[in-house]
Amino acid sequence: MPTQVLLVVVVLAAGVVVGRALSRRTGLPETAVYVAFGIGAAFVPGVEEVRLSPDLVLLLFLPPLIYYAGFFSDLRETLRNLVPVVGQSVGLVMATAVAMGAALLWLFPEVGWAVALAFGAAVAPPDPVAAGTVLERLGAPRRLVTVLESEGLVNDGVALTLFAVAVGAVGATTSVGTVGLALLVEIGGGVAFGLVVGIVANLLRKRVRDTASHVLLSLVTPYLAFVPAQELHASGVLATVTAAVWLGVRGRGLVEPTVRLHAETFWSVLNTLLVAVLFVLLGVQIPALFRAVSDYPVLVLLAASAAVALTAVLVRLAWVLLVPLAARGLPVPAGAEAGMPWRERVLLGWCGPRGAVSLAVVLSLPLTTATGAPFPHRELLQFLTVVVVLVTLVGQTVPLPWLMRVLRLGQGSAERTEAVRARHAAVEAALRELEAIAEGDEPVPAGFDELRQVLELRRDHLQDRIEPRRAGPSSDAAALRLRLLEVERETLRRLHDDGEVSRSTMVALSQDLDMDETQLRRRQGS
Repeated sequence: MPTQVLLVVVVLAAGVVVGRALSRRTGLPETAVYVAFGIGAAFVPGVEEVRLSPDLVLLLFLPPLIYYAGFFSDLRETLRNLVPVVGQSVGLVMATAVAMGAALLWLFPEVGWAVALAFGAAVAPPDPVAAGTVLERLGAPRRLVTVLESEGLVNDGVALTLFAVAVGAVGATTSVGTVGLALLVEIGGGVAFGLVVGIVANLLRKRVRDTASHVLLSLVTPYLAFVPAQELHASGVLATVTAAVWLGVRGRGLVEPTVRLHAETFWSVLNTLLVAVLFVLLGVQIPALFRAVSDYPVLVLLAASAAVALTAVLVRLAWVLLVPLAARGLPVPAGAEAGMPWRERVLLGWCGPRGAVSLAVVLSLPLTTATGAPFPHRELLQFLTVVVVLVTLVGQTVPLPWLMRVLRLGQGSAERTEAVRARHAAVEAALRELEAIAEGDEPVPAGFDELRQVLELRRDHLQDRIEPRRAGPSSDAAALRLRLLEVERETLRRLHDDGEVSRSTMVALSQDLDMDETQLRRRQGS
């Protein structure tokens, strides 16, 4: 057993490192590379026995991933694009679930509407991670990324709610009123509970000062929102999203800058690691799921796979392209309809890859129904879900660079220089404050002129990035600064080796130099 655990850990670590390296070299989405690596690793003796527990995904992976997306989401941009966000996270998920269920019923009428709807709900929500990462790297318009990420905050909750209601109806006698009440409890209860958790966590954040305690509190928060909400038969996803958005809007400014920097760095690394491990584990499960349906005729499996995959892709494209046209006459808040041109809608409609959440949801199908009978076609539903995940994950993310070139989409100059312009405005404000101090009656503090020179140099550098004049001097200055940083590192190492400074001091100062070099190289790249 220890050897197998070590083997699995090594495979997961190798998958993360190799996957990121291959993604950077080939331009393929990281998630697709992770899945491919996992499929290959499944044939390694000892690894093929690893099974991805639905509880592990839904209780361990899902809460922090949702919390990270919600906390760093832009609520103002979401409200500005409210109509497409709500339409896709609620309306499109419901429409996709019904369409996928209808396709399954057409192929296998004996499964019944409740089983078909449960399958449709499992594969209905797209995973924005794969497509969103590619779009950001390619410089897609921010509105597209915002709608895609905001949609991903809610669609999992809607789909999981519909899935739970549908599974509960398998083999049981239900009415429309019962289903409606269950949906109301799931949605309303999840939002209300998440709001309570967000408010309480916000109060605690005001009293926490040290970095470790703050990071621990932020790590526990998504689980405090998700798990109790699930136990209360409310939506844990919506509870986590609500708490995260509340804390992101109301609580971020309450934290000291140093603590905030460390906490956000921790969450960035954790999110990257969780996504990578999750998709590697997804790939490991695939060979076993394919073997589970070996009793079905090959032609039946091929026909069913083609039908559900095409349905998943075409329903999203049709919804994104046609529904906004039909809804133009509806009374909506000004600007909330986003007004996307058709090129952006085509790209948004294509960005519908399914991910590990769909697989985890369908793996959680019970072995028996409410009457004790075996759950109908359980292995087939899992197989078809894997097919949809693989087809959409690879087939919809790999062509994104080509599709963006064909549609001639990209960020405008205002979006590309937004961060630089904001920093330029902040430096200008600081310089104006210095001038006010110089012209006022209060005494000028020591170091005043030196500080003004530093700010003026920074302002001029930012101005060059907004309106480049010539590349030569800027490039030469960057190369000189990198050379000087290396000299500083060598001096620190010498001081440490000579016993003049402790290791903790050397590490702390080295981190400052690393941050300076990272920012400098980022500016060079932009």
